[in-house]
Amino acid sequence: MKKIAVRLKKFIMSRVCLVLWTVAVCSSCSTSKFINPNINPIEINWMLKIEPFSYISLIETGNKSTYNEVISSSTKMILNESVEAFRVRLRLSSKEIRLTDSFEKNQLEQELNFLIMSAEQNRSKNNIPITPLISSLLSKNDARFGLIIVQSGFTRVKGNYGGQVAMAIGIGIATGLLTGVAFTPMPEKAESTLHAMIVDNQNKNVVFYNKSVLKGKEPTEKTNIIKQIDKVFEKYYWVKR
Repeated sequence: MKKIAVRLKKFIMSRVCLVLWTVAVCSSCSTSKFINPNINPIEINWMLKIEPFSYISLIETGNKSTYNEVISSSTKMILNESVEAFRVRLRLSSKEIRLTDSFEKNQLEQELNFLIMSAEQNRSKNNIPITPLISSLLSKNDARFGLIIVQSGFTRVKGNYGGQVAMAIGIGIATGLLTGVAFTPMPEKAESTLHAMIVDNQNKNVVFYNKSVLKGKEPTEKTNIIKQIDKVFEKYYWVKR
């Protein structure tokens, strides 16, 4: 049973990383903000934080990334600390939803992934329904509003980035000699994508969704994560400083 759970976890992680990476690539150059016009931010007097999740991939050779559980776990703690730094400004409750059952936790991660995809694909709609488990968890805690924070990204082992840049330059020079046009896109050293969402359990829908993509920035650094949290809620909860 334990081996099945581990294999299931790895499968879910690989799928989640793939979907979140696709979301970051497909919409990093377009607006991702979704705001339900029926709810004013002033109405959200307090929220219950759902434990944040972090999915960080590691590039060891070439440009192939693989989900790394160790880095993701350590980054999740940094992510949680970063969210806590905004506790007052985000009006967070003293309680937090944190699951211990592995299968229930896997279901939660799949639902979070589904909601992010739904928000990305349906930004023109006024109503994005929330999912069953998230609704149930909020109900059990007598909470109307819930905060969802999910981070994805990648980093590289030491020495990998320099090698890939040198290779890209070499390809560019060779292409220029053959075609007369030397242009080769440079690989990114790292990337951090942060998804933020507020859900309303009373109306059973998404109130707010936004994301921040930082290219070339390490997803494991707290200063980058704090910058992203500040950015995604800018002009919704607070004005730019």
